[in-house]
Amino acid sequence: MRTRLAGLFARRAPLPESDVLEFPDTSLAYAIRASTRRRTLSLELRTDGSLTVATPPGLPLATIRAFVESRRAWIEAKRALLAPPAPPRVLPEHGARLPYLGTELALNISIAPRRRAACRCESGNLVIKVPHNTAIRPAIEAWYRRAAATHAAARLAHFAPQVGRAARKLVIRAQRTRWGSCSARGTISLNWRLMQAPPEILDYVVVHELCHLLVPNHSPRFWAEVARVLPDWRRQRAQLRQFGRSLPW
Repeated sequence: MRTRLAGLFARRAPLPESDVLEFPDTSLAYAIRASTRRRTLSLELRTDGSLTVATPPGLPLATIRAFVESRRAWIEAKRALLAPPAPPRVLPEHGARLPYLGTELALNISIAPRRRAACRCESGNLVIKVPHNTAIRPAIEAWYRRAAATHAAARLAHFAPQVGRAARKLVIRAQRTRWGSCSARGTISLNWRLMQAPPEILDYVVVHELCHLLVPNHSPRFWAEVARVLPDWRRQRAQLRQFGRSLPW
């Protein structure tokens, strides 16, 4: 019997290098990598959003497809939180429009005899005064970071009672591959570029990370907690994906 089964596996058609699962609303492409070192199926999601399934040799394609389909919610959740690679640097110019929580601020740049740049928001304008020959972009990013620290902290405080758990610490980062993250110690890190997004996108990431303080995975229980606070979370997650594809800088 063992010899016969071994023969069946030997005659099975080799696995393709890639596959695509079709769903009514989307499709899911992934690469397949067979390895004699593998004993179980696993997923690898890279920072560019590409997906690879590692599999032991001999498993039928139908088994791999069923495994990927069972992990669809996890894949979509992880992809939604992947920030795209840093966009090409664009030098902000006087009069440029900068996105800020669903609105736009007009950039007002002036040269001033001072040691360091200073930014402030005033009547729909981001007023920045800089010394001569000083880079503008770092000053603008620093202002976004300060705004994020204040606004995100307020949103965390707003949603904490609804989630039932509060963050111990908030950190604002320039994360390359994530919009947000949550540590086992209760520290929530958020990407400062969320300040360039509409408010509902920031709220989705805030609630997502707060819910990870309750459920540290993307199981059905986790999504039930997210839905309890944000019933329209699927639409907000889709908005996050779209926003990630069109970052201004």
